[in-house]
Amino acid sequence: MDEGIAQPGLSVSERKHRAKRFNEGLKLTATLFNSSAIATIGIAVINPLAQRHLDLLADGGWTLLIAAIVLHLIDQIMIRFLRPED
Repeated sequence: MDEGIAQPGLSVSERKHRAKRFNEGLKLTATLFNSSAIATIGIAVINPLAQRHLDLLADGGWTLLIAAIVLHLIDQIMIRFLRPED
């Protein structure tokens, strides 16, 4: 059964409940991606400083920053799939 299509047999409160459950799961997943992006940025900045390198983009630091940007963009795309709860 596809939850994205409004079924005529469901009550209004049941549709609201399903939308709320879907949205909460989506928000938790988006938070996971956003937290991963923040951690990746932290690793990209802290690791070179701990090794006393002033160039943050050397030794693959640029790949970590690109990965953080991609994770953040995935998060933003996921938020667009929120369902109306009314």
